[in-house]
Amino acid sequence: MIPQEASLLRIYLNANEYWHGKPLYQVVIKTARARHLAGASVFLVEMSYGAHHQVHDVASEYASFELPVVIEVVDAPERVEEFLRLELESTVSEGLITVAPVRVLRYPGTQKDGAHSPSESVGDMPSLRDQNPSTRGTTTMRIEGEAQRVTVYIGNSDTWHGRNLALTIVERCREMGMAGATASRGVMGFGGHSIIHRAHLFGLSEDVPERVEVVDRPEKIAELLPVLDEMVGGGLIVLEEVRVIRYLHDPKTKK
Repeated sequence: MIPQEASLLRIYLNANEYWHGKPLYQVVIKTARARHLAGASVFLVEMSYGAHHQVHDVASEYASFELPVVIEVVDAPERVEEFLRLELESTVSEGLITVAPVRVLRYPGTQKDGAHSPSESVGDMPSLRDQNPSTRGTTTMRIEGEAQRVTVYIGNSDTWHGRNLALTIVERCREMGMAGATASRGVMGFGGHSIIHRAHLFGLSEDVPERVEVVDRPEKIAELLPVLDEMVGGGLIVLEEVRVIRYLHDPKTKK
């Protein structure tokens, strides 16, 4: 069970890094599962560079598998710190590791894989709207300063009325006039069932993780939360306070 006030751990590394002959990202995922952490997901990154200032991108390096990946783990702050101290300090020699405070709005209970059913709430957790006291607002084309980011972790087999849930959430955000939404598909992960899912070659995959991120003003996020409450059955939803440096959009320009 994850407390409402949790930590989001992000680990940035290359997919071709190994630990005792095994891909490091797989070792991290399996170690997190062995330590009974709530869940962990691995996502591919389109392009990046790090301490060596060498640019890696999916298009040019897919064949060599020298691809940047990010591992995301959400759990209680003390469990994340323990995982960092006892496991990651000895295994991750290169890369970037960050920890950020988040609020858990929904965490799945045990249910049949791929089934879309109401999830088990965290403790006596109220509805998503009740957990975000921001008032309702209107669509804005300019965002700067304090904002919020909602991240939804689900599986690619999750659906909403027969359609992929992640894509449907993005479309619903657009209909609601949210500033933007991004859906990403992972390559490996586990969640409430502690079953590891991974992508395979030639497009064949199990129930790999998917992630939807939405950033907007708190009042707009408050409008979105009851929609997510209805649509997301067995998924993890976390809320972060962020600062937007710049977001500008000309409503006369179609993109």
